[in-house]
Amino acid sequence: MITNPDVQTVRSAVLLAAGRGKRQRPFTDTVPKPLLEVNGRPTMDYVLKAASHAGLERVCIVTNYLEDKIFEYVGDGSKWNLLASFAHQNKLNGSGDALMSIPPAWIRPEPVLVVATDYILEEKVLLELLEAHKRRSSGSISMSLKECPLDELSSRSSVEVDDNWRVKRIIEKPTRAEIMSPYAASILFIFPPAIWEYLPKIKPSPRGEIEMQSAVEMMIRDGFPAYGLLQPAPAEWSP
Repeated sequence: MITNPDVQTVRSAVLLAAGRGKRQRPFTDTVPKPLLEVNGRPTMDYVLKAASHAGLERVCIVTNYLEDKIFEYVGDGSKWNLLASFAHQNKLNGSGDALMSIPPAWIRPEPVLVVATDYILEEKVLLELLEAHKRRSSGSISMSLKECPLDELSSRSSVEVDDNWRVKRIIEKPTRAEIMSPYAASILFIFPPAIWEYLPKIKPSPRGEIEMQSAVEMMIRDGFPAYGLLQPAPAEWSP
């Protein structure tokens, strides 16, 4: 039972925007991936509007490639009624490494949302996840799940859940034999403050990257409750 009504309230988000966007070349040769336009709007705009709609107060945007263009576009965040700051990821070494680029002074002892900035998010998506998170026990992890075709899961992840949508396991880029369900976890999580203690414990993946999902796995094994919310897949996931 939650005794403090604010214990699950999410006010802050980390937005991952450092990637090179190699699959989108040659478009990303001159434009960072989060600023590529879809229907006349950068994907970063979709994410920032969804964050504002969800009632978030501030964001820290992790950047690297062509970051000056992202600084110029976002500014102080006031266009979206948000307080924006930035963190530089020195080397593109995975999502966990990106989170470890966040300055300690920005971190608060409260839940934090983490989301990629190359998703075409519907405005209500983050609000729905935050509302589901508030209904969970203190210290829980919440994640957005998407139903994917079997052939697509091998390039994403496979998430094992029980009848109450409690997450039991996540396997990144599973083999066909390892696929446990049709559900994949996108980079859209709400973490308790303990996430910052787990990130330095991550061991590099076979690809040599520091992956945020490895911290999620450790937290689940250590007893942190994690729950999935099934949401529509982003439009760009469609064939």
